[in-house]
Amino acid sequence: MSPRPTGKDELVLRRLVDESDESATVALFMMLYRKSPEFRLWLREDFARSQPVQDAFDRLALQSNPPPVARFAELTDGNRPWLEERRRLKRHISGRLFAGLTWNEILGLMHEYQAGGVDPGVYLLVRDWPRGGEASPALLWAGLALLESVLSTGRRRLLRHLNDALAFTGKSARKSELRQALGYTAWWKLQAVLYMLQHPAPAYRTRELQGHLASLGLKISRLDIRRFCTRHGIRRDMRAGRPPKLDEAKATPCSG
Repeated sequence: MSPRPTGKDELVLRRLVDESDESATVALFMMLYRKSPEFRLWLREDFARSQPVQDAFDRLALQSNPPPVARFAELTDGNRPWLEERRRLKRHISGRLFAGLTWNEILGLMHEYQAGGVDPGVYLLVRDWPRGGEASPALLWAGLALLESVLSTGRRRLLRHLNDALAFTGKSARKSELRQALGYTAWWKLQAVLYMLQHPAPAYRTRELQGHLASLGLKISRLDIRRFCTRHGIRRDMRAGRPPKLDEAKATPCSG
């Protein structure tokens, strides 16, 4: 028989036994109020002082599948000019600054190769979860999604990834161990993505990426780099002529 859990191991049980729906709601509300200055401002100013804002929020929040809301300004009466300006900017700015990839897409690639075969979402959750103190609202929201994915379906894939991520993130703090854990192929691809992240461009020359990787001691063939770019939809600069000499100062690797 396993020993009875103590201390922090009992936290989930205590909350399930000791807390009611109401007390848990109050605790989450206070945590969000404490963590988000934007929430405090919106609640005290716009929501508390405007009946139309209260009514509009009530209609939105009580929907079974409410639309995503990025900012509190979207919940405020009179926010239409802000939304129209945002739509106008999106029409004029493609956002595909990284050889055809967006900021989110290039970050997704970085997380994919950083995770080393672990589910990227689970990896980020474990990596960013504070070892002491309170987790951020974004992490709590992601943690709830993890529980829902496991408990509502019975599938344990993410639990296995959670266990792997706990072991893997310890190696992330030690670069030499991380490189060994990722393997040579994932490591050079991670370094290529980090270079792109630091050097936005409409397209990248194969020799440019190859030269940067060589400066890190990574000997990668042009064929492998072309395959990497093709797989992820990264545009290559195929104009004739030699590329400008790689600026070694700009090629300083970012820790991954």
